[in-house]
Amino acid sequence: MLIPSSSLPLLKGRFPFRLGTTSYILPDAIVPNVLFLGPLLDEVELVLFESGREDNLPTTREIEELAILAGEQKLTYNVHLPTDVLLGHPEAAIRQRACATIMRFYERTMPLQPTMYCLHLENNTPGETAPPQIADWLTNLLYSLEDLLAAGMRRSLIGIENINYTFPWIYPLIRELDLNICLDIGHLLFQHEELETYLSLYGDKTIMLHLHGVEGQRDHRSLQGISDANWQIIAAFLRDYRGGVSIEVFSQDDLARSLQRMEDIL
Repeated sequence: MLIPSSSLPLLKGRFPFRLGTTSYILPDAIVPNVLFLGPLLDEVELVLFESGREDNLPTTREIEELAILAGEQKLTYNVHLPTDVLLGHPEAAIRQRACATIMRFYERTMPLQPTMYCLHLENNTPGETAPPQIADWLTNLLYSLEDLLAAGMRRSLIGIENINYTFPWIYPLIRELDLNICLDIGHLLFQHEELETYLSLYGDKTIMLHLHGVEGQRDHRSLQGISDANWQIIAAFLRDYRGGVSIEVFSQDDLARSLQRMEDIL
């Protein structure tokens, strides 16, 4: 059942940071989602997870429509780049194809002037939390990141996201290349990490927060799935934060419940 946007909390422009959510709130294409979300929020996260599906890459016409909507609705975008590429693969040819794919999505969406690009540094072995040879994997990631920068990707726009492995493994790469961080709070909660530790260590390099709750064995649920103790930690950090916040959920119900909790901060 479609929840009218007029019945949801209108939080656009009400925080010192940019508040947004994903382009998959409605079971529809990106443009209808942006039309629905534009009046409510400051920003939309364009979720472009799958590189193998051509329809996952917006057409040039869709990019033009999105640019028009941004102007009409005083809206910005950030882009979540594909997660199915292996920038740390031991084979150079596979890394090169991965870089070419990332650049194709980057260049197609650049006319939208995104505030940041979220990049996963995936493992080479799906389902495992660590690649077999960490040192080799990190070296190969360095090669790919250097290739992306050489191809024209702006380092100030890159936010490396913490995913399903120990984030300190890749932090030296972020520091060496002077990249930024997309800190996924939901992933940290799911992995039972200490939020205060991560926010203290990496908060100054964070340009995007992904917020979502955990319910049972599932993350990317509403912000009601965050304990009161952890919510207080998050709210305290947000008081001085000036980057982007994306409520990374994928349904109207989860968004509605999340916006209600965000409204409580006000």
